[in-house]
Formats: sequence, C-alpha cells, structure tokens
Amino acid sequence: MTTSTSAPENPGLLGNMLTRHGTPVILWATFLALVSAVSIGFGFEDPVTRWASMLLLLLLWVFVLSFFRNPSRVPPAGDTPISPADGKVIAIEEVDDEVYVDGPAVRIQIFLSVFNVHVNRSPVTGVVEHLRHIDGEYKNAMGASAREVNERQEVGLRTSDGVPVLIRQIAGLIARRIICPLQAGQEIDRGFDFGMIRFGSQTEIVIPSRQGVPFRAQVKAGQMVQAGKTVLGDWSE
Repeated sequence: MTTSTSAPENPGLLGNMLTRHGTPVILWATFLALVSAVSIGFGFEDPVTRWASMLLLLLLWVFVLSFFRNPSRVPPAGDTPISPADGKVIAIEEVDDEVYVDGPAVRIQIFLSVFNVHVNRSPVTGVVEHLRHIDGEYKNAMGASAREVNERQEVGLRTSDGVPVLIRQIAGLIARRIICPLQAGQEIDRGFDFGMIRFGSQTEIVIPSRQGVPFRAQVKAGQMVQAGKTVLGDWSE
C-alpha cells in the first residue's frame, strides 16, 4: 500500500515560504541573532560600531532565511520530467545506469550555488522504490569526480507507466547535510518538495526510455533551471 503526498500537505515556517527542512536551523539562527543583538546593544558604546555590527548581524540572519526559502512552484501540465533542483546544468550525458534504471538513459547534472533555492522537488509522479545513502568526501560539487566520491543520497522513483527515474542528491565542499525524509513505498507527486542539501551542492537525474521511446533532453549545458518548473525534456520519436 502506498501513501500519496503532495506539496501543500507539508508547510514550513511562515506557511510554505520557508522550507520545513530548515526549521531547526532557522530557529537556532534566530535565537543566536537575538542573543547577539542584545550583546551588541550593551557591549558597544560607539554608536557607529554598534549599528555596523547590528547591520552585519541582520545581513547574516537574512542570508540564512533566504537559503531556506521555498518559493511556490506550479508544475507545468503533462507528465514530462521537470527539474529536481534550481541551478545550472553542468552536464548532459548518455549513460548505462546499473544502480536503479538498469540500462541506457540520459543523465542531467545540476550545480546549486549557495545563492540558489536548495529545495529538491520530484521530477515525476511515482512510487519510491529505491533509497540509498552513501557516505563519502566533500569535494567541490562542480568537480567531475564529485558524483562518484562525495556523500550522496539516491532516490529511485517508478512512474505509473513503469519508467524508473533516479535522482541523486550530492553533497559539496560546503554542503554537508543531505535531507531526504522519503520512505520506501511512498507515492509522491510531480513537483513535491522531497528534501534539500544545505549550502551548495549538486543534484542529478537519470531518465531512461519509455516504452521503447528514448528520452530527449530539451535543456542545454550552461542553462539555468528551476525545481518543479523547468521541463527537462520528453519522450519523442
């Protein structure tokens, strides 16, 4: 038996403006900011130093909030795979996947800078069949070897028409916390917020053919994409 999950059922702070995956960090950062503000207020007699310190503290707090922002995204109509992450497409390759897809497929790699939205969204509607966390290193997520040696989380989804789609959340040089609360057997909707990687990372997706029709990417290397919004391609003759 599967359980169906959709994005509106999982609100974070301020409704859904901030992702639920960042709640502990946001609350802790807010507490530290308040304590620091009081310390600055009583610790500096020079008003210029006091207000400069307050401004710096405010900017740091706003950065934390902005990192965990969760903008509303309405997936485009249809069942074509959409981007699982915000960021820049750094590679599109034809591969022979042996992890979950088990055959020829197209792999699209997306790099997320610290300024991108870091919420990951499901590229398709499907049932979670494969979950595997792999411990590893924390090299630059832009590096060619990051996908093979860095810490990563694999998520395998099978669509209603039997297409296996693999997503990898890959930690980076700064990102050292992969969040993926999915459970095997769970059914998630296209565009569903299923996790995130904190502070710079890489996300990749592996898409095979459907009923003998190969997947053709519509995005290009260097293109900026948005999770839950940008169509990556389709199955066309």
